[in-house]
Amino acid sequence: MKCAAAILLFLSLGAAHAQVPPAPSVVRGEKPLDARKVALARDPATLPHAAAERWKDFDPKQVTPDSLPREFLQVRQALSGGDLPAAVSHLLDLLQREPDYPPALHQLGVTYFQLQRYGDARTCFERYLVVAPQRVGDTRGLAHTLYSLGRYEDALAHYERVLAAAPADVEALRGRALARYRLGDVAGALADLTRVLEREPEHADAWTWKSQVLLDLDQADAARAAAEKARDLAPWSPRPWFALSAALTDLGLEKEARAARERFQLLSSSDQEIRRLEAHLEHEPGDFRARRDLVNAQAEVGDRRSVRLNLARLLAERPEDAALRIFALDICDRIGDVEAGRLAARDLERVGADSAAAWKRLEAWYGARRDRAKQIEAGERWRRASQP
Repeated sequence: MKCAAAILLFLSLGAAHAQVPPAPSVVRGEKPLDARKVALARDPATLPHAAAERWKDFDPKQVTPDSLPREFLQVRQALSGGDLPAAVSHLLDLLQREPDYPPALHQLGVTYFQLQRYGDARTCFERYLVVAPQRVGDTRGLAHTLYSLGRYEDALAHYERVLAAAPADVEALRGRALARYRLGDVAGALADLTRVLEREPEHADAWTWKSQVLLDLDQADAARAAAEKARDLAPWSPRPWFALSAALTDLGLEKEARAARERFQLLSSSDQEIRRLEAHLEHEPGDFRARRDLVNAQAEVGDRRSVRLNLARLLAERPEDAALRIFALDICDRIGDVEAGRLAARDLERVGADSAAAWKRLEAWYGARRDRAKQIEAGERWRRASQP
């Protein structure tokens, strides 16, 4: 969920998800644990209001990094480290000091949505529209929130408003497709999903939903092709496998359907554990063991992007821990991520310069990569470090 203001902010400062998190004390924005809990207990509806029309001319294009309130840098740092409660706390502090500041209202709505606090998210997005009614194109998040609350007709109506203002918003188009589907407009849902995939042909979720819609339209062959595309794009996700098993069953291919169903069941179990850990870490981002468990669970299903993100957060927690960097290299090896593994190997060389275990692991890593020069160097360092 990105409004123009959020895009400007995170392009100016560096997108949070693309950064390696800084040291833990910075990531958490120096917010003590009790401050986070107090922030999560607050009701955003009680925030002070700005003077009438204070933000009526708000234009995110006029926002510059220098003009951003200091809290926004803290918000970025908190989000980079996955510390959603700290982000909420900083945003509430900012909105207390600068009532109804539109970028903060919008980001607070997004953060509440991520925390699955849909009522609070709705409060923020609706208030954003009140103070900046000209920015309706930014409020796809409100439609997503209404959809998540089961208010499909209201969600559909707001998706229509967003698309009227921002016709290129692919995620609003996908959201409208799902709202239409929930309301029984299967043909309309298919048309929207087809348009989404014309614009973003590697959108795995859209392919999965398209398969489901095609099944409802008794187009099993096309549903199978869509499900196979989704599976190829996101093989770690259980939903494409479920869609594929349903399409294969409709086609009478029971052996293939059974294999897809078994894969779905296996991934579904892992997915439940991953979601549990993610939900826990949204509220307790500093739980090191839980994040390490999450990395293992994501590696088990082969979700490289998520593994990279959470490994980066783990390593930021303990910047001088050689054993943890051996773990990172093991994980990269396990999922076949050679690019990330090279970075992990270089980091291990730095942190584990005096560690025999580090050089032994590096010798094996470089040997498997057939980098003979680095393998010999690592072996020599291992032997020297092993001597009493």
